[in-house]
Amino acid sequence: MTSATVVGPPDLAPGPLPDGDEAVEAALHPPSFTTDPYPVYARLRDEAPVYWSPYFGQWLVSRGELVVEIARTWEIFSSVGWDSFFLSQLPDDLRPQIPTVIDHFRTVNISTQDPPVHTRLRRLLSKAFTPRRVAMLEDKVRARAERLLDDLGDGDGDGVVGFDLIESLAYPLPVAVIGELYGVGDSDHADLKRWSKAVVAYTGSSVAHPDLAKELDVALAEFRAYLRALVVERRQRPRDDLLSDLVDAVDGGDRLNEDELVATSINLLFAGHETTTNLIGNGTLSLLRHPDQLATLRRQPELLPGAVEELLRYDSPVQRVRRITTCDILIGGREIPKGTPVTAFLGSANRDPEQWDRPDELDVTRPDVFPMSFGGGPHYCIGAALARLEGRVAFEMLFDRFDELHLAEDFQNRWHPNVAFRGLVELPLRGVLADR
Repeated sequence: MTSATVVGPPDLAPGPLPDGDEAVEAALHPPSFTTDPYPVYARLRDEAPVYWSPYFGQWLVSRGELVVEIARTWEIFSSVGWDSFFLSQLPDDLRPQIPTVIDHFRTVNISTQDPPVHTRLRRLLSKAFTPRRVAMLEDKVRARAERLLDDLGDGDGDGVVGFDLIESLAYPLPVAVIGELYGVGDSDHADLKRWSKAVVAYTGSSVAHPDLAKELDVALAEFRAYLRALVVERRQRPRDDLLSDLVDAVDGGDRLNEDELVATSINLLFAGHETTTNLIGNGTLSLLRHPDQLATLRRQPELLPGAVEELLRYDSPVQRVRRITTCDILIGGREIPKGTPVTAFLGSANRDPEQWDRPDELDVTRPDVFPMSFGGGPHYCIGAALARLEGRVAFEMLFDRFDELHLAEDFQNRWHPNVAFRGLVELPLRGVLADR
């Protein structure tokens, strides 16, 4: 391969796994991989940090410094073209059955563009997610969380409350916050959950699945019709919400057209709560499995902002980014041609011993934690500050409401079969109410 761009020292990777060794390849299939990806990441980092997976049909990158490079270097690892590649994995005779999916992923969207198009879209959105504006939301986040916890009631005679954290707090809190920002009423949250579930299932799978594509087509048709109606309404009667701001936003004389408004809104609405739901759920489970760390946080609540970063690192809500190479490259000793799909595992970078001391230990006192959980470069998650705020408030209020928290006896450790968005199906808990 001539004139290839070199990323990473060429002696990093010893090459692919031996042809006869199918253990890692088999482990990449759900549900084993999605239940606990970290042992698979460790083996990939050690034996093949840049690995061609026949199952994924992609190069998989697990070494931390290479993941960082891929996430940041959009000129070489592009966000443009991934959706076309993913659609190409579906059978040709399925295409007439999923016209909405095809049309949606052909539309300009902030997550599937590079600068300068991405820069334009991000500028239009960024004012809503500045640290100052996010900080102003804390009282609203706290009030909503308190109402949700009040709905759990007073428990039995001993003050013990049984509840599913995902259903009771981790999901409804962030969906209410992003819904209020966007002007989506509480009565529409059930539809938003149903539509978002279909988006997450399709986009987060390791390979494109026909059944998921068909389910997504139905959901997207409803989702887009709902948002188009909201756009028309905001043009006629603007409100104090993010959608009205986007309808009116101008960047150098350029506005978002209706298709861009709808596609970007879908991205914001599902991503705006999915990551935070998983942060709250994964983080709570991690703390319950490390009672010494939970006890430390209860004694020293001032550690919580840093602890949120450590929880993001330890079990990231988002596990990967996807890119397409824009040129022939040599990365970690492996030659990858132009136009090739690459998946970089953020969750693996967060556990790489070359990047972190004691990477497989949860330590809420760990200093200077800057995980890769929100990506990097121009595609760094625009809602990261909001997710951190919601996570911190949720943990604070759980600790304040309950003197003790325990996993329910029937907890089964069930994770969504999703490679990208790592989250629990449910998290049944038993809480002992504090004296209030």
